[in-house]
Amino acid sequence: MKRFMMIIGFAVSLALPVVAADEDEVKKALAQDVVLRALVDELERGQVGLELEDLARPYFIEYALNDSISVSYSAVLGAVTSRSDDRRRWLRTEVRVGSYELDNTNFRGDGWGWYGGMFAMMGGAGVPLEDDYNAIRQAIWLQTDGKYKEVAENLVKKKAFMESKHIEDKPSDFSREEPATHFDAKLDLKLDDGRLEALSVRLSEVFRRHPDVQTSGVDIHGGGANKYLVNTEGTRLRVADGRFSVSVNATVQAEDGMKLSDSFTVYARRQDELPDEEELVKRCTDMVQGLLALRAAPKLESYTGPVLFDKEAAASLFLTRFADKFAGGQRAVGGRTPPDDFEKKIGKRILPRWMNVVDDPTQREIDGEPVMGHYAYDEQGVPARPVQVVEDGRLKRQLMSRNPSKVADRSTGHGRGTYGPRASVGCLLVEAADGLDTDALTRELIEACQDEDLEFGIRIASFGSGGGGRYSQYYSRYDFSGFGGFGGPGGSSTPLAMYKVYPDGHEELVRGAEIASFDIKAFKRMLAAGKERHVLNTGGSVGRTVVAPAMLFEELDLAKIDRDFDKPPILESPLVRTEEEAVD
Repeated sequence: MKRFMMIIGFAVSLALPVVAADEDEVKKALAQDVVLRALVDELERGQVGLELEDLARPYFIEYALNDSISVSYSAVLGAVTSRSDDRRRWLRTEVRVGSYELDNTNFRGDGWGWYGGMFAMMGGAGVPLEDDYNAIRQAIWLQTDGKYKEVAENLVKKKAFMESKHIEDKPSDFSREEPATHFDAKLDLKLDDGRLEALSVRLSEVFRRHPDVQTSGVDIHGGGANKYLVNTEGTRLRVADGRFSVSVNATVQAEDGMKLSDSFTVYARRQDELPDEEELVKRCTDMVQGLLALRAAPKLESYTGPVLFDKEAAASLFLTRFADKFAGGQRAVGGRTPPDDFEKKIGKRILPRWMNVVDDPTQREIDGEPVMGHYAYDEQGVPARPVQVVEDGRLKRQLMSRNPSKVADRSTGHGRGTYGPRASVGCLLVEAADGLDTDALTRELIEACQDEDLEFGIRIASFGSGGGGRYSQYYSRYDFSGFGGFGGPGGSSTPLAMYKVYPDGHEELVRGAEIASFDIKAFKRMLAAGKERHVLNTGGSVGRTVVAPAMLFEELDLAKIDRDFDKPPILESPLVRTEEEAVD
């Protein structure tokens, strides 16, 4: 079999303005696009003909089809370790029976429970890749028929279950939204010359010059898709989307056996928007130098007191501790609401009075960085819009999909997830009024430590690899949004690079401690925040972005990582051999 050397090039813009299409445009799109025409024709047929004796007819049918192509390359020390390509058309079918007020969803007995988006991975099916109208309709028909039979029975079970329970103030099962109509120009997927593979080789070669690095790797992923969404309410969408990422990871081991891992990932929507090779090589080299310095640094035994998170670390912390809590929606019938559900905190202060949070997925670029959480329409066809989540420290509202809650009956345009839409952040902007510069934040840290009679304070510069690094491309193929700890940087809560900050301003690099406990209330007691902000993008089938400044916390507990580490390798790395030895 010939070696696969595909890279996707894009001849059209991937971020077109949101403009509603008129009736003539719809007719034109249907005439020119076989996939769209097959989806709409089968949708209309199913709306009229789907019915089983003694079971409810569908009141809503939706088809979401991703016509996509992707390539991935992995390389270690200048050698390619894997190549893969994926060309598919994947259809998600949603059938609802009953009514907007009460239907077959939001029921623990339906097999989905709290894990809707996760288990929905198994609810789709492939569609023929050829533009064969009849073959595509056949695949759609079979999936629709099976889905209808399944959900019609679930509604009967749900009603029987509800009759035996005392249920108060249950919201409707599905929100009513205006249909949307919009068509991007179809993404033109082209063959290219293998530049992504060559880049993976050149970046991985950097680590050949550093034999003290035990493991390293480069993963590059590129892909594009034409995403279709049609439903019986009248929504007709075709959105073009492209995603590229370069992930680099490395691990060193200290003499005491502790392994220290770091990684970085850069994202772009077009291949030519990725950083140039020289910049990426420099980032690889800087990462190695940072790890080697950490390997030689002393351990932090323990610490209780003020902690300053640099902007990059603060963005990761906010992503892992806060982002998923902003997602709203009702609990499933037969389920249980978590005690820390943010719906109970609406109207209450959760952050300092000088802090605001807005989720604005309409942003395409911030501070020169691409926003991977940008989109024009969510995966339920609702237009994206800015949402003020926190104002003056108080939680104002949650981000909503079309799954209503007791306090919100409409979507905010945040129904996200290729395989099973659920509420999730898009582009979360954390803003601090009167933010401080770096020097002023350091002075605040020192003053807070002096008030507590502490010898030094702690500044956390970065976290470890966490959910990113070597396996970030694996995660990027699936949607783990809403399941914290997956999907890119920020998955780890163990600091990597930490500094003791002394009253005279000098700093000492330390390692080997983790956050002993972290109560989310610590955010409310924050002492100060910076004015500069960091743009943190994450992968996944839908990207997410958190933009946040540095944050100074009043008090946190850090404890030494106390466990048994593996001994370093007995033999030194083969990379330390001389050229003569290598020739022999």
